[in-house]
Amino acid sequence: MKWGVGMITSAGELKQEILRIYNAINKRIFNVGVKQQKVDFVGNKIVIVSLNGRVPVLKLLDEEYRFSTRQLDYLLFQVFKREIKAALEQQFQLNIVAVLKDYDAETEFSGTIVVLDRDVEHYLKEPPELR
Repeated sequence: MKWGVGMITSAGELKQEILRIYNAINKRIFNVGVKQQKVDFVGNKIVIVSLNGRVPVLKLLDEEYRFSTRQLDYLLFQVFKREIKAALEQQFQLNIVAVLKDYDAETEFSGTIVVLDRDVEHYLKEPPELR
């Protein structure tokens, strides 16, 4: 069943569904789910901070080939950003302006910021057919 924001009754439900989608995309791209994740809404931004296990092959190569593994990280982030944008737009009819993502390989923390065209609260109040 396709979720639309109009079917969600609270910000908490929206956060849970975003985290489910985020984790599913992470598993598909990196073959690893997230260890911890949290989402917050800040005005027109969806902020996701997660603790992600390092892709084993990149972890193996990090010490000797750090420049190359960082290039691969960058390419994987581009795929991730494209997929999360498409999934959130399709599932919730959000108008996404930009998706920003970074990852710290040493601590395995990741930050993702989804910038919307207006505050998240407007999406929670407005039926999808009016967007």
